[in-house]
Amino acid sequence: MILGRAGIFLLALVMVTGLGATTPGAAAGEFRIGCALPLTGAYGKTGQLVRDAYTFWAEHINYDGGISGKYPVRLVFHDDRSNPQKSAKLVERLITQDKVDLILGSCGSSSVMAASAVAARHQYPYPSSCAASEKIFQQHNRYYFSTQSSATKEVGACVALFEGVSPKPKSVAIVGTNIPSAMEACAGFREYAHHYGFKIVHFELFPVMLKDYNTILLKAKAKKPDLLLVGCHLESALKVMKAIKEIDFNPKAVVFSHGPAAPAFRLGLKARANYAFAPSAWTPNLPYKGAVFGSAREFSDAYEKRFGRAPEYMEAASIAAALALQKGLEALNLKPGLGQDGRIRLTEKLHAMDLMTFYGPVRFGPDGDNQGHTPVAVQVQDQRLVNVFPAKWAERKPLYPMPAWKNRK
Repeated sequence: MILGRAGIFLLALVMVTGLGATTPGAAAGEFRIGCALPLTGAYGKTGQLVRDAYTFWAEHINYDGGISGKYPVRLVFHDDRSNPQKSAKLVERLITQDKVDLILGSCGSSSVMAASAVAARHQYPYPSSCAASEKIFQQHNRYYFSTQSSATKEVGACVALFEGVSPKPKSVAIVGTNIPSAMEACAGFREYAHHYGFKIVHFELFPVMLKDYNTILLKAKAKKPDLLLVGCHLESALKVMKAIKEIDFNPKAVVFSHGPAAPAFRLGLKARANYAFAPSAWTPNLPYKGAVFGSAREFSDAYEKRFGRAPEYMEAASIAAALALQKGLEALNLKPGLGQDGRIRLTEKLHAMDLMTFYGPVRFGPDGDNQGHTPVAVQVQDQRLVNVFPAKWAERKPLYPMPAWKNRK
């Protein structure tokens, strides 16, 4: 049953352990599940969203008695401070000192790559949701599972949508930060631009700590592209939007690999955020429904009631990762105090999984990629994020072309 009953969290919250919890071993009959997350530092905002998502899942499961209806979940969080090396050390600590039964994944490609390697060495499955670098999938790590697709695949819908707009764009400029996921998003933009016949008039990667965005974007502006495609993280997306206004750069559309889907993008830019496009792994209007949280819309409404804000796609993807772990445990009738044999059996079960959820299909390929996942394209309209592509799932039509800055409020 979906959340929303009076007093639900008073019971469930006692099962969610605070930061830095170190008590080894599980209480009788409970699953201890650990997670090293970036709760502070460069990726702190995203890490806090993922923490909220895992907490929401645990609260819901515990209210209904726990995994298999009888084994409560206790979450153990540690802050890796957005440091990949620290994330790896904390996963080691969760396994060897905290003696957790299982691990839930972090966010950020570098941290996930480091942490999942440690989990694999100890033969712990590592389900994740917020890392998109192709390099993770190329590790041939049998213990790694992702509910999202790679950064290269994620951006496809955001280029495909321009096949159906008028006037159809002819040229694109691609810029991006030189971090793995952003570079791979740029590679995806380039691949899809070629596929759909758009001419690439400018391609440039810049340092993640770049201070002068205006100069980079002035070079792109000089090529007069119809579309500006940007591979980035949230902070870079904010700086790009500010810079293109400052230099009066007016492409017909601006597409980001990451940024607009995060609340901070819309809150920080307000009306300036309008018209920006981005890929999304999930939106509440998608026609998905699962046994635990009901439909996508029912899940979204319950989540908003709990936290006072609608869930972002990375939160939905994180809960889908936790659901995969839960359903695998239940299918195998595994119990707390999980040993190596149980974790290996669970890993094989995840590889064979074909699960429908509020988030959509979860079906892991040999490299851990969710082969059932179909990204969509979203746009900021009236400072609200709406699904605009593909048309069969769209809430509204895309607003295109973007009006010139001088004509915007």
